[in-house]
Amino acid sequence: MSTGGKPGSRSGSRPVTPQGDSASGEPNLILARATLSYEGSWGPLLWWHDVAVPNLEAGSSPTTGSSSTEQTPVATSDAEATTVSTEQVAEAVPDPAPGISNPTEETPAGDALEAGGLDDEGEFTPSVFDEGSIADDRTDSTSLNSSVFEHSFRNGRRYHKFRHGRYPIPNDETEQNREDMLHTMMLEVTDGRLYFAPIGDNPQKIIDLGTGTGIWAIEMGDLFPSAEIHGLDLSPIQPIWVPPNVKFLVDDVEDTWLNGSDFDFVHLRNMVPVLKSPVNLLRNAYEHMKPGGWVELQDVDGQVHCDDGSLPPDWPLVRFTNHLVEAFAKFGTNSHAAVFGRQYLEEAGFVNIRHHTVKLPYGTWPKDKIMRLVGMYYRTACEEFFPAVGAIHFEMLGWSKIEMEVLFAQCRNAMRDPNVHAYGMMHFWSGQKPA
Repeated sequence: MSTGGKPGSRSGSRPVTPQGDSASGEPNLILARATLSYEGSWGPLLWWHDVAVPNLEAGSSPTTGSSSTEQTPVATSDAEATTVSTEQVAEAVPDPAPGISNPTEETPAGDALEAGGLDDEGEFTPSVFDEGSIADDRTDSTSLNSSVFEHSFRNGRRYHKFRHGRYPIPNDETEQNREDMLHTMMLEVTDGRLYFAPIGDNPQKIIDLGTGTGIWAIEMGDLFPSAEIHGLDLSPIQPIWVPPNVKFLVDDVEDTWLNGSDFDFVHLRNMVPVLKSPVNLLRNAYEHMKPGGWVELQDVDGQVHCDDGSLPPDWPLVRFTNHLVEAFAKFGTNSHAAVFGRQYLEEAGFVNIRHHTVKLPYGTWPKDKIMRLVGMYYRTACEEFFPAVGAIHFEMLGWSKIEMEVLFAQCRNAMRDPNVHAYGMMHFWSGQKPA
């Protein structure tokens, strides 16, 4: 496909007939330390919108939530989250080390979103996602006797068994579809960009840590056909038919680095909040990157924001996110970690830190049609996220199933209230290894 347009953007999709090995007609598959590499073509995974997407880089000034219930956490350690004031957060983030030139590019989230949308379930046609995965599509000719394909089940949800419990989020079809929907949503709010880091026009080696369904790695493989793309995850749920320059590996991203070296670009999306030590992972990445290479973190900050004071003090989703902080801490992780991207990157040695933010409405309350679409995606993703984390996280807090269901129902209803103009914030942090 054409790589024209903005750097890091995907300009379209095309139907392709899947093709495997030229001799056998079967997909090629290699396993080495749970390493999956597929060669062949791939089919379109997403439904694309024929609507103009505003350039969100053009915001005039940063906006912050004005509600008294919005608070900002401070990272006292990689595993601990504390809710404190914005001033305390500013004090907690260290200045660059003396003698290091570390300019920062900040792209604000834009003006306050204008309300006026209606909760019309029929406004947008549902997206069509590729539901295929290794688990669904393997044939006798591609079967593997490996524990990486084993799963465990809890409360009706499926989880990976490889390094069981390390990532306590399901990997079943429902979660895979949610991940792909979030990918589509991100393309809407970023004007089709897959990344913001200035990696140039010819990166040769890219790795996606925590690749999930592999959709980002697949699209990067199509965008940069001469590059070698690696996708790493605990679950082998990626499609078989992928670009020939893409391969997937099954491993723990926080384990000993065995993923190669000399990377031009290291990418993580929705990963930092579930890492026990983001700094250690970034240091590992740093050691295996080319001088001048870039790393990018893309994460939601796990907070509820509001610009116009319409957020009630005890809004259900605020209560949910507060409890989630406590639940994540029991796993040694930080659900608010996205706001500390600068601190993590600087401690790992990266310079030229860049920061972009975009707003994700909780529901279809915005007046702008694109943002209503984004709000529909984000609301649906949140609704599917509630039971995904409830099965393990809220049980660890001692909640009963009834208590969880009541709160989740309250959250679902709250996101359909057009009078509350709340949103989440997506952070894009990128840093460069000194040349």
